[in-house]
Amino acid sequence: MFTVKQLSDLAGISPRTLHYYDEIGLLKPASHGDNGYRYYGEEALPRLQQILFFKELDFSLDEIRAIMAQPGFDVVHALQVHRQALLERVERLNRLIQTIDNTTLHLRGQFTMKKKDYFAGFSEEKQKQYEEEIRQRYGEKAFDARQRTRSNCLESQEANCLREGFQRC
Repeated sequence: MFTVKQLSDLAGISPRTLHYYDEIGLLKPASHGDNGYRYYGEEALPRLQQILFFKELDFSLDEIRAIMAQPGFDVVHALQVHRQALLERVERLNRLIQTIDNTTLHLRGQFTMKKKDYFAGFSEEKQKQYEEEIRQRYGEKAFDARQRTRSNCLESQEANCLREGFQRC
């Protein structure tokens, strides 16, 4: 059994985060002690790991709860999906880094870039492919919720940037 402190230290999250996950029903403790402390069993480890992987992939807590509550949710399959999504993210980020490097060299006069190369890594087709994968893997409801969350986040980021005096974010 793990105390909140032990589990939060192990996972690199705050005790308050574990308390919140309990409050919203995302990660319930196995038991409560006479002192009111929460105690988590070994089964909490892969569940918390799943939550953190979904968060890493920008899913909201509501989306994570809905996905993990689906009948037949398969942790092994989810891990494979997470792995693939992270590999695709790494690949895309590497293309973006290469675009930055090429642009820097071009601006210094050390490399000639084609106009289309300025936008390597910014693929609208790839975004549509990711969206379709979310629909297939997690259903239309999860996709719609994700789109609303992303839209709200983008609007809030833009508002924050404007408040801070930035012209563009």
